[in-house]
Amino acid sequence: MNPVFKTLTKAILENVEDQLANNEDVHDGELWDFMVEELGLTGEQADAAVALRPLYRCEIYLTGQSPLYQPNSISFDPREKKLVSLEPFSFDQVIAVYRILLQGRPGYRLKLGSHWAAGLNPEGQLYCTQLDPSDPDAVFEVFEFAHDAWVDGHWQCETKEQTRSAIDTPVFIK
Repeated sequence: MNPVFKTLTKAILENVEDQLANNEDVHDGELWDFMVEELGLTGEQADAAVALRPLYRCEIYLTGQSPLYQPNSISFDPREKKLVSLEPFSFDQVIAVYRILLQGRPGYRLKLGSHWAAGLNPEGQLYCTQLDPSDPDAVFEVFEFAHDAWVDGHWQCETKEQTRSAIDTPVFIK
């Protein structure tokens, strides 16, 4: 996130993002005035927010993954039904996407390659666990995702395409 936005509350950030994404009828000057007068942004904050406006045109972003929150944003292409990122996903982004995918499917795990899966525990915390392809009922220890297992936009022992496949064409298992 741009450091200039760090002092803004979650509610203000959500309002700024809503204005950037949905207020297409006003010109930049009017939007700047609204952000300063109605939302209480400083001139520097309003300048930075309005500068992001072109990035919101014709894009649908995942919550918390837009240009307001990070430079490598993730948008959704409804025609292709895929997530779009100009750069490979970061560790934090892939974890956020796993969480989003799993929140809509309670009790299921997201298959990650042939031997791993991600899941949400009853408290809503993300975990990873091994899978035994020959015994789907086998139970293994659960782990937190390790940041050091993330290398150049993919998990160790996987290609970028394999890591991306779990997101683009998710397979959910019990």
